[in-house]
This record gives sequence, C-alpha cells and structure tokens, in this order.
Amino acid sequence: MRFTHLEKATTVLSDHPVRLTSAYAIGPVELPENCGVGREWSNHFTHEDWNLEKACEEGLELAAGGKVACRLLTELDPRNSELNLGVFPPLAEQERLLLVSNLRCMAAQEVVIRPFEGTGQIWIDGILVYAESGPFRLYMEEGDHTVIIIAAFIPDEARSIRFSGNQICDHPDVTELQDEFVERNIRFHMAWLEVEKSAEREGEKSSISFYLLRKDRIDLPADQMVWVEVTNDAGTKLDRFSATWEQEQRYAWDEKMTGNTGMLHFTVTYQDQKAGEHHFVYSVLVRPLSAVVHGLHEEYVHYRQAYAKDALNAARKIQIEGLMGELKRLTALPEDPFEIWDYRVVREYIKLLKQMFTCGSAEQSQHPFSFQENSIFLSPDGLGEGFFVSRLDNSIQRYTVQLPRSFSADRQYPLIVLMPGKRYELGLPDFQQRNFGRDWEEEEAIFVTFSCRGVTLGSYIGEAAFLEALEVILQAYPVDEDRIYLTGYSNGAYAAWAMAQAYPSRFAAIAVIAGAPHPKQLMNLSNLPILNIVGEQDYLFAQAYEAPAAELVSSHFKGVVEQCSNHWDTHELRLLDGVLGWLMQWKRDVAPQRIAYRTERGRHNRAFWLELTRMDEHEDYAELYGEMSTTGELDVTAVHADEFIIHLSHEVMALELAQVRIGARIFVLDLLEYSRFRFVKMESQKRPSPEYRLIAERGKESGVSSTKETAPEQEISGMESAGRNARSHGMGMLDVYMDRLHIVLPSRYATPEEEQAMKRTANALASPRTATWNPYIDVHYPIVSANDISEEELADSNVICIVSGLARHELLHRHQGNLYLECTEEGYTLGGDFIAGEYGLSYIQPSPWSACRQMLVVATNSPRMLGKNLFMRKLIMPGYFNGLHPYLNKEIIVYDSKGVRAFNFTSNKYGYHKLQGQ
Repeated sequence: MRFTHLEKATTVLSDHPVRLTSAYAIGPVELPENCGVGREWSNHFTHEDWNLEKACEEGLELAAGGKVACRLLTELDPRNSELNLGVFPPLAEQERLLLVSNLRCMAAQEVVIRPFEGTGQIWIDGILVYAESGPFRLYMEEGDHTVIIIAAFIPDEARSIRFSGNQICDHPDVTELQDEFVERNIRFHMAWLEVEKSAEREGEKSSISFYLLRKDRIDLPADQMVWVEVTNDAGTKLDRFSATWEQEQRYAWDEKMTGNTGMLHFTVTYQDQKAGEHHFVYSVLVRPLSAVVHGLHEEYVHYRQAYAKDALNAARKIQIEGLMGELKRLTALPEDPFEIWDYRVVREYIKLLKQMFTCGSAEQSQHPFSFQENSIFLSPDGLGEGFFVSRLDNSIQRYTVQLPRSFSADRQYPLIVLMPGKRYELGLPDFQQRNFGRDWEEEEAIFVTFSCRGVTLGSYIGEAAFLEALEVILQAYPVDEDRIYLTGYSNGAYAAWAMAQAYPSRFAAIAVIAGAPHPKQLMNLSNLPILNIVGEQDYLFAQAYEAPAAELVSSHFKGVVEQCSNHWDTHELRLLDGVLGWLMQWKRDVAPQRIAYRTERGRHNRAFWLELTRMDEHEDYAELYGEMSTTGELDVTAVHADEFIIHLSHEVMALELAQVRIGARIFVLDLLEYSRFRFVKMESQKRPSPEYRLIAERGKESGVSSTKETAPEQEISGMESAGRNARSHGMGMLDVYMDRLHIVLPSRYATPEEEQAMKRTANALASPRTATWNPYIDVHYPIVSANDISEEELADSNVICIVSGLARHELLHRHQGNLYLECTEEGYTLGGDFIAGEYGLSYIQPSPWSACRQMLVVATNSPRMLGKNLFMRKLIMPGYFNGLHPYLNKEIIVYDSKGVRAFNFTSNKYGYHKLQGQ
C-alpha cells in the first residue's frame, strides 16, 4: 500500500534532530486479531494507493466494509513537542491509530531513532523497524521516506520519537553521551518479538510465532542466516534451528521435549559485517508460572531438609524467600497497573534459585564477598539480588547490587545509588546487561538500586524508604561514606535532588536527568558537585535546568542540554558511563568554608558543621549561614532559628581556639575540650535582632558551658513548646509516615455504618497515593484492632488511631489524659471552648507510648464526615519540591460546618480561635 500527496505532512531532517511536526491521522481502525507484529496491515484497506489529502474529505475504505476518517495533524503538544493526539478518544483493545508522515532527508545519512517505550509500531518505506523494541538506527538515502506509526494506545503525554542524523551539536559532552548511547543500546543489537500476544504468566501451550528484528540496520547484514539454540532450565540443549531476519517464523514443541522445565530458552547467534559473533537470549514459559513456583517450593523444602537449618545464614534465607515471593507475586496480575511483565526477571530468578538449591554453599558462587558472614548469594561477577524486611510496613523489599570483580573485604568502595524512576526500574537482568563501570581503568564501585516505593519524588514515604534501604546497604557492604553518589532520571532525579537538598553533607555528588529541585532550597547544594542533564524541549526546563544553573554557579556544577529532546528522550542517557564515571572524581567535603542551608522541615536540619535543632515555631522555614576562615574565625547568621549547634573540633580545624561571630556578639570556642557548641536564642524585647547564649558540649550527655552560662540539659528540652516535636516541624500530620507505622481501629463499633466508614478510612490511610503519572505507592501499613496489639509494639511504632466514641477505642481510652484535644459525641473541646456539631478532625502529637514516636488521631462524631473529608477518604502525598502543603503539613486539620481548616499547635495555646474561623 502506498500513500501519496504527503507534502503537507513533511518533516525535514537536515543538520539537527527533529520530531514529526505534521502527519495524517487515520482511524481509529479496528484491526483483526491476527494482525500481529510484522504482519502486513495494509491489506485491511481496499486500495493500493491512497491520496491522503483527498482522504481527509472522503475517508479511507476498509476491506471489511465501511470507511475510516483521516485528518491532518499539525498542532504540537507543549508538554512533549510531539503531535497533539488529545483530539482522539482512548483506543479500544483491537483499535489502532495510524500516523502517516513524510520524512525528507536533505542528505544520505545514518539516522538514529529514539522512540519512548510503548509507542507501538514504526514502519519506514514499508519495512517494520520498531515494535516496542527500543532505539534503532538505519541508513536513509537523500529524499523522501514514508513513516507510518501504528499506535496501540494514546498516552496522556509520555510520547517521543526523536530522529537524529548528521547533526550539529554545540556541547561536546552531548556528543560523547550520544556516541556511548548508540554503542551500548543499538550497535549489534537485535530484538525478539512475539508476533501474537504473549501468554505471559500462563505459559505458552505448544508453539510460538516470533520475529527477529535488527535494531542495528547498519552493522547487521540483512541477508545472513542466524541460528537459534533451544535449552531448558538446566541448560541442556534440546534443539538447534536456523532463522532469518524480519520474517515471521514459528517454533513448536511437545511435552516430551520440555519435560519438567518451566521455561524454554532461545539463544540467537548472529554476526555483524566483520563476522563478529553476538548472542541474544529470549525465554518463554511453557508451564503456568504458578506450577513453576510450586515446583521451586518443593525443591526449597528438600534443600532445607538436606542441609542443616543453621547452615543457611539469615541473608541467604531471606534471599530465597524474597525470590520465591516475587515469583509468586508475578503469578497474578500486579496491583500496580503500570508494572510490565518481564520474562527476563522470571528467567533469572528461576536460574538463581536453582543455583542456590544445587550449590548449597557459598563457595560455589566463587565471588570473594560470598565468603563473608551473612552474605547473599552472588554470581561470580559479583551480581546479586538481596532482600530485607522493611521496618516501615513489615514487607519484604529487594535491592540489586553489583560488587567489584576484584572485591576485597579489607577495602571500602565508592557507592553509586541508581535511584529508580518508578517502584523498581532496574533489576538483575539490567545489571547483567549493563556491567556498570566494568571498563573503568582506575577503580570500581559498588552499584545498587532499591525501591523508594513508587513515584514518590523522594518525599515522605519515599524518603523513609530511601534512608532505610541505604542503611541496609551500608550495614551489609564495605562502603566509603565519603564517596556516596546518587543518580536518577525523572522521578529518580527528583528523589536525588530532594535527598541532596535535605542532607547535603551526606553525599559526595549527584547526577540528575530531567528532574527538578525545590527552588527555594538550591542554596543547600552550593558545596555539592552536580551533573544536571535536561532536554531542550523538556516541559520542566525552567525548573530543572534554568533555576539550578542560575543559582549554582560554581566549578563543580555542570549543566548539559540535549537539543530537540523532551522529557522522555533523555531517559535513554541515564545509565551511561559518561554519567556514572563523572561522579567518581568527587569526594565529600566534610567541612566546607561556606555553608548556606534553608529548611522547611525540622527533620532536615544538618549541613556539614551547622545543625538546626529548633526552628521558630511561628515561621515556615529557617536558614543558617556559616563562613569559616583558615585562622579560626567563624561568622554565623541564623534566621528563624531558636536553637542550633556548631559541630567543630580540633581535628577538623587544626586549631585549639576559634572565634564565632553571631550578630553583634563574639564567642570563643575551645576546640580541644569540646566538639559541639549549642546556641540558644534568648528572648529580648529590647534588641531588634536575636541574641544567643552558648552551651558547649563534649558529647550528647554533656551540658557544660564554656562561657559560664551553664544550664542543665533538661532546661533546653524544657524550652520546647508543649505538644511540639522539633523534628516534625513542617511535616505536620505526614510525619507519622516517616517510620514504622500501625493503624489502630476501635475494638467495637456502635453501628455497621460506623464500622464500614472507619475501615474505609483506615484502608485509605494505609495505602496512600501520589498525584503523579503512577499514583500507586507500594506500601500497606498494618491495620489492627485496639485489642489486637500490645503497648510494647506501639512503643516501637508510629500510630494512627481512628476513633468515633472514645470508650470504644480501648487504647486511646486508657490514655485519654494524654490526648491534646477532647473529642466527644456532641462536639470537641479546645482551649476551654466547646464546639458543638458534626466534625471530623485529625491531629498529630507525640505518642503516649513513646515520646520519640508520633501519633495521628483521626476523630469524628459522625462516620459520614469521614467520607466527606477530602483528606480522609483518599490521601494524596505531595512532593517536597512544591514546598509546604497548606493542609497536610499542618498539625491539625478540622472539617465541620465551617469547612476545612488547618493550622499548627503554637506554644501551650492551641489556636482555638482559628478553629472557630476567626
């Protein structure tokens, strides 16, 4: 089939990258079920030649009868600079939308095409070149080329097809990254495509139709014969047959051939133009995954019986149970609708488990780390999939790690954390394919990735998950803590920015791609080396690139812009050695001469040698500025800070005494005797600027002043406002999600309607969501009845107590004297005033079971108020980069006849006038 009259749908490719700026849209078209990958789709239309200009008026006739609409698209979507497809409704399962365009090459050239995942199919000049198979390259002659995109669905905005040829690039770093990208992702690469929809977890019955696609159409000759070897899970060769590129082929088997194997593995062997040999492995389940998991469980039982129980260390035991649990989870449709079936994960987990059951000892791994006590099972190359039980919600969480090949237990290694773009972005197969840093000449690093529980932007639950997993890695592996690096794309970049801004003295450098920081807290990063890569057409360009570039002007900030790239194009640059290797040159500066630190949250309080211990409770932020000279003179400015600490010692400054100027006063610090110098603001109505007094401390238990202004430690803690936890300032009710958490329901209910409403609220709070492209957060905190949890358990956990009638909630009833607000069935009492009527309120306070834990009380006298309250029927987690949330970052949220209001506790007064709308 040939389309004509495409002049109005022409995009010119000359000396810079382009994306299609116009196209004829045909459809939606309902294609038959047998129109699979590689099969000719054009025979579903009646004519061989179609004048698309004319078709815009008359439509196109279908072979099955009827007509389909055609229209010319020229409007671009500002979010991605692609053609705007928002005029079309969502596509049904068998529907497709065809985009037909003319690409005019001004010269014969090699063209690299980077489609973002999930685009569908791309045909160029009648040849299939892409079917959700990743980036590719081909040679295009000078002149016009017909490009047809067959879209299986219309994403809201995550779309991109970038064409680049003999481009002119202003930034040499971009050229270097692009060359490495082609080398790692396209050159000599191929894809195995299943022609018809895969059976996935159910297992293929007796045959498959497949299509071998060259991603590299330059260095892989089209006319060669390729060979496919078939093996089972044990590695036994079952068959060998020949195949050809870009043709539909079919392979059949029977039960005699497969036996008890769970998967068949097809290893494709092919050659490049210079007769270099390459291999690709594709695997197919031939039994239902549930049956495979059952068989593995039986092997595990036998394994446990064959070896003494104490021979299996704790790390190895949870590794096996974690792998088995992941496979079992994959037997059903995932809870996260965006999770994609990956046959590679199934293959590698089965392989890894069988290796562990067969070996039965660490020595068989042959990697030096496997000999360490309580180590996980690693491949000889140092790759492993580890698991740990999360303290946050008792779930089993995984991490993927790559250790140096020349690992030595006597050394400490740099750590590069690959921040995920979603719940889990990378796994064991990705690490096997990438071999991170293996070609580096000077030194190797430890690479790791783990879950931040979803697209959480490194905020709240995302931060708690990150800090927990990072601590697991630091405890398990020999890490040089002066060389911890973060890198990530999109959500991963947001998380890297957020953690670096919150804890600037924790990391040595970050590399971020297509993510944005908190604009008001860029000053926190003035001492941190940063590689910031953003596409020129990224909708985040102002926040992600322009703002950091303007604020962070220094020799260790490096900004890189890729031309004609939108947010989704730069996804392909995130794992390149050019990015990861840049990090390795940096080491953490433990005591920089200048510090600037701004925080909105009490738990984000430390920048190198300055620590904020208490903010002014009436303010939304605090700032600390410090400057240190080589002669021992310090100048410190504090904004909205009631108390802060200078951490300095003789080892850091190599001096015995130092002078610090704070406002108009000068203090002398004895660095030989003390290492912590606490400054507490003194109340004064006479002076316009705050004054501080000094308490020098040898350690956490000391409270001795070097200026004779002594005060016991309890006086300092007594200065804190009643009802306030300094670390929870700015976190509000969301602070309850920063640690282990239980949700406690009443032990009995007044009515079935009350029970239903309270359990619905409990489920919403146990499984919060985000307002991102993937709202799913991979947590579900335990929900228990008040009589099913002990007070000892509650002392080690944050708590959410949901109550309607205090007498029916045994735990709260026993501790009603510790509750900050009095809530009854008639109304609530605040500051001595009783407010009658229906209400639903939530407030956070220190837990009555442990002063260092938090309790969120959700109280109502009418269950229907829980369903009407926006923050109780569905909890949407915000992100740090947006600043403080007007409701969720407050300590009290009230919903009653006056509407929704939120505020903080202040001193011993609870702001009850605000509750009454004054």
